[in-house]
Amino acid sequence: MKKHFVILSILFFISCSEKKSDCDDYSEAYWSGTISGKMHNTRIKGENITIRKAFEKIKKTETNIEPKNGFITLKLHIDKYGFFCSQKKFQIDTNYEPIQFNNGKLIKKLELVASDLKGWSNDTETKTYYLIRLTIKDGRIEEIF
Repeated sequence: MKKHFVILSILFFISCSEKKSDCDDYSEAYWSGTISGKMHNTRIKGENITIRKAFEKIKKTETNIEPKNGFITLKLHIDKYGFFCSQKKFQIDTNYEPIQFNNGKLIKKLELVASDLKGWSNDTETKTYYLIRLTIKDGRIEEIF
């Protein structure tokens, strides 16, 4: 009997020590309809206007981006409660080759703005992600979508 109690106690402590945050969950695309068979959406209050306003200062001040043309995608992971978890970045030139704009300085500024975005809502009980895409043209941020 004592052995069983010790074994159960050890198992209990091991299971409690492996705390998992909501950010560690599996991530599903915000536009995917596969979660629980229901359509869902992850969005930010104000949608595109909110995102464009958040990046407005960088768009105005970054006027000599090198290389001059390409694309940046930020993939923001949002937990099931609508809180920011993490992000991934992708930078490519017009030939779809990996690059770094302004020697990696631009992406750091963009990541900071993206991580500060508030007001996310998530219609699911699953961690999702949201994509923010920026087009660089003639050394400036041309589009944010």
